Amino acid sequence: MGRSTKNQKKQEQERAVFEMFAREFELPAGAIVYGDKPDVVIDGTRKIGIEITDLYLSDGDDPDSEQVQRRHRDAVLQRAQTLHREAGGRAIELHFAFDFEKPIRKIGPLAKAIADLGLRVENEPSGSIPDYTFEHIPELSWAYWNGREYPDARWRVTQSYATPLLSLPRIEKAIADKTELVKKYRVFEAYWLLMVVNFWNPASDQDVSWPEGETVHAGAFERIFLYRTHFAPFEVPTRR
Repeated sequence: MGRSTKNQKKQEQERAVFEMFAREFELPAGAIVYGDKPDVVIDGTRKIGIEITDLYLSDGDDPDSEQVQRRHRDAVLQRAQTLHREAGGRAIELHFAFDFEKPIRKIGPLAKAIADLGLRVENEPSGSIPDYTFEHIPELSWAYWNGREYPDARWRVTQSYATPLLSLPRIEKAIADKTELVKKYRVFEAYWLLMVVNFWNPASDQDVSWPEGETVHAGAFERIFLYRTHFAPFEVPTRR
């Protein structure tokens, strides 16, 4: 995917999120203009530039982050299923949950171990696979197979997640990072920051309850909002 296509997709996602936000929050009167640097402009009595940022639980370049580990899980199971079929395995469906405390480091060996597990259990009764069967695969926490074959069988991640608490240091970092960016933009009368928590995305979802009495430095922003998609937005208490 080319850079321009990625930017276009990102802008489309930001526009969709901002439109949801605007249904929940009464904006100042003015024309809404979508673009880049900043992401949104309210062109009214005052010209307000709005930056949008996704609030993740950890940096996307952290190998242990959910963003990276989710890709690893999918890659492992895709490779494991291919190896299983190449070894003569049946077209069965297996479901797996992975241990968050044991991040995936190497896709190849893990895929091979899971493929071999599939060969071991495909003629056993269906249901949850006993833990001792995969105790040699520490990255797995649960496994299941349903005993049927499908022409389009697919091995799947079936993961359960706890909702983490809001991280103020990550919010402060997001504000600081965006403050450095807006310093390079054309001058507006005010800047707002919209921090988005996608409740459907385990790499982003978190409890957005604000700690009583806490504030964060506003940086370059007049107003800062925390918006967990499909829930009411919250204006962050700030200090100068």
